[in-house]
Amino acid sequence: MTSTSTQTEPDGVSVSDVRTLRHGFSRWGASALSFAAMRPLVGIVVGGYVIGWAGLAGWMSAVVVLALILVVALVFGALAGRWPLEGSVAAWTRQLLGARTGLMAGWLYLCSYVLFMGALAFFDAQRFFYLADLKVPSPLQSAVLSAVVLLVATVLNSMSRRLLVWIMYLGVVTSVVGSLVFATMLIAHAKRGFFDLFHSVGGGPLDWAWWTGPFVVAVAWTMMFCLRGFELPTDVAEEVREPRVNVKRAMVWPLLVGGAITIYTMIAVALAIPAASNVTGEVSQNPYAASVGTVMESVLGVSAARAFAVLMIIVTFTALAVCQLAASRTLWTMARDREVPLHGRLVQLSSGPRMPVTALIVVGLGAATLAFVLPERTAYVLGGASAVPLLLALLLPVIGLWRARRRGEWNVGTSAESRWLGPGVIVAAVALAALAVDVAWPHVDLYAAGIAAWRPLIILAGIIITGLALMAWAFRNGGVHVRNHGHVDRDLHERILLAHTGTCSVCHRPLAKGDEALWNPEAHVTVCVPCDTAA
Repeated sequence: MTSTSTQTEPDGVSVSDVRTLRHGFSRWGASALSFAAMRPLVGIVVGGYVIGWAGLAGWMSAVVVLALILVVALVFGALAGRWPLEGSVAAWTRQLLGARTGLMAGWLYLCSYVLFMGALAFFDAQRFFYLADLKVPSPLQSAVLSAVVLLVATVLNSMSRRLLVWIMYLGVVTSVVGSLVFATMLIAHAKRGFFDLFHSVGGGPLDWAWWTGPFVVAVAWTMMFCLRGFELPTDVAEEVREPRVNVKRAMVWPLLVGGAITIYTMIAVALAIPAASNVTGEVSQNPYAASVGTVMESVLGVSAARAFAVLMIIVTFTALAVCQLAASRTLWTMARDREVPLHGRLVQLSSGPRMPVTALIVVGLGAATLAFVLPERTAYVLGGASAVPLLLALLLPVIGLWRARRRGEWNVGTSAESRWLGPGVIVAAVALAALAVDVAWPHVDLYAAGIAAWRPLIILAGIIITGLALMAWAFRNGGVHVRNHGHVDRDLHERILLAHTGTCSVCHRPLAKGDEALWNPEAHVTVCVPCDTAA
C-alpha cells in the first residue's frame, strides 16, 4: 500500500512513498510455500495416470521434469540474489526486458495461478464426492463445491500470515508423512520386480518411440500437476527475512526433497498396481476416483483409499491457498505499479494484519468462475491452460538474463556462479520452451478429441490478447502514470532496501518480527507504519 506524499516525478505525476508488505516469512516459512505447492503426495495420484499412458516407466517423467526445473531454480536463485522483489517474475522481466514485457510476464503468471487454483478446487471437490460415494457428480455440483472450497481459502488467506504459515506446515507434514507411509505400504504389496519399472506400455523394452510418443504425454501431465511452485518464495521476497540468502535456499532444497519423494511415490504405484491398462478406466466418470479406485482400493482396500482421499484434500487445499497467495501478490505488485484498472483499491491492505484482501478476493472470484465455464474435463483443461502461461512467464526473465549476459550487463555473483550461469541459462530457456510446447500440444489423451484438444491454446491466446489490451491501457500517453519507464523501476533501490530492513529508524523496533515497512524518500530512511501514522 502507499502513503500520502507530495513528491513528484520529473514527468509531474505525483507518487507516494514506497511501501512493502509485512516481513512475515522466515527461511522455513518461505520453504514451506514451495513444498506445500509441490505436494509430493500427489505423485501417487499422478503416477496412476502416467503409467496408463507411458507404461510402468512413466515415473521417469518426474525425473526429467525435476532435472529441468532444478536448473531453472538455480538460475532464478541468481536473479533473486540481485533483485529480491515481490512479484519476482514480473519484476525481473521489467528490469531485463522493459516495463511492457514485465507487465506481460506478470499477467501470464497471474492468470496461470488463477487457472491452477480452479483445477485444484475442482480436484478437491471430486475427493469430497468420492468420500460421499457419489461416483458421478454433475457439472453444477462440482462447480458449486469448487466455489465453496475457494471461498474458504480466501477467508483463511485474508486473516493473517501466521495462520497461513500454520496451514502450510500442516500441508507439508501431511504430504511428507502421507507420501512415505502410503508409498511404503504400496511397495510392501509389490506385484512386480525392479526391472519392470523400465518397461513401456506394452510391457516390452524401451525404445526411442517411447520418448516421442506416450512418454511425452506423461511429461506434460507431470508438469501440469507435479513440482510446480518452486519459485513461490521469490514471489514474497519482500516479506522474507534476509531474502538474498533465504529465498534462494527456499527454492532449491524443497525441490530436491519434494522431487525425490514424488518419484518414490510414483515408483511405489508402478510396483503395486495390478495392471497398467486399468489405471484410467474410470476417467470419464470421475477424474479423481479413476486413480484411487484402481490403485489404492485394489491394493490397500477401500478404507485406506478413503483415508488417502482425506490427506489429499488437506494437501490440495494447502496448495490452493499458497497459489492464491502467489496470484494475489502478483496482482498487488501490478496495482502498486499502477498497471491494472482499479489499482487504487487493489493496492489497499487490511487494517489489522496488513493483507492485500481486495486482491485476494478478486483472485478467488476469478478462479471460482472457471468450473462453471469449463465443466467438461475441467481439471485437465485447467491444468494444461495454467501450465502453459506459467512456463512462458518463467521463460521471459531467463531470456532477459541471457540477453544481459551477452551484452555484458550482468556482473553479479561469484566466479563459480559466473561459470555455470551461462550454460544454465541456455538449458533453462530450452527446457521451459520445450515443456510449454509439450503441455500446449493438443494431446487427445489429456484434453479430449476435436476442437477440445486445442482449448489450452485457445485460453492462452485469450490471455495474451487480454494482456496486450491491458498493456495498451497501462501505457497510454506514454505510460506517464506508471512507476516504471523503459528498463527503469523508479523504486527498485528503495524496495530492495526495504526487503533487508531490520529496524525502524524512528523507534528502532525490529521490523523483521512482523511490521510493515515504509520507505521515506525525503529523509532516506525506513519507518514502521505506527511511527509514520503518528508523524
